[in-house]
Amino acid sequence: MSAVPGVTGGWRGPGWQVVDADPRCCGQVRRSVTSAIAGHDCPVDLDDAGVCVAELFANAVKHGPPGGLVLVGYVLWRTGARLVVCDAGGPGAPRLLETAEQGEGGRGLRVVDALTARWGSFRTARVRVVWCDLGEPLDAAHGDAWAWLHLVLSVERLSVPDRLASAATAETLADAGAR
Repeated sequence: MSAVPGVTGGWRGPGWQVVDADPRCCGQVRRSVTSAIAGHDCPVDLDDAGVCVAELFANAVKHGPPGGLVLVGYVLWRTGARLVVCDAGGPGAPRLLETAEQGEGGRGLRVVDALTARWGSFRTARVRVVWCDLGEPLDAAHGDAWAWLHLVLSVERLSVPDRLASAATAETLADAGAR
């Protein structure tokens, strides 16, 4: 995991990694996120965090473009954690499915919804961002909450190699209701 060192105002991280959009990477993603949380003594349940990041990663793999990449990140604070998964995703927004719609799949976001304080998603020009807060929800200004992601997306590639991931603007993030 990459990270910006230090603790500022009770915040730890951010940390992130970019991995292939391949279901075989799910265990690696889960272990790295839960290890980071445990290493910072963040007061969230590690099993819940592992389940949530695995579900969000699985959705990114399923709905993102073949051959793409997925960014998995976190920000920790004294009373909680925000997990973030970004991909070059499809046109639809993640949503909770009704029981009749679920069929074989579609239960992942219901699990995330049940285990987290809140979750959401937004889209920039070419990047889908899905996030969830565990423990106490993050209470920070839009620019503070998403500044790290803006910087990371300005240099990380998430789509097939010939397309750069778009850098998110502060206005786009604020308009998306990012907290």
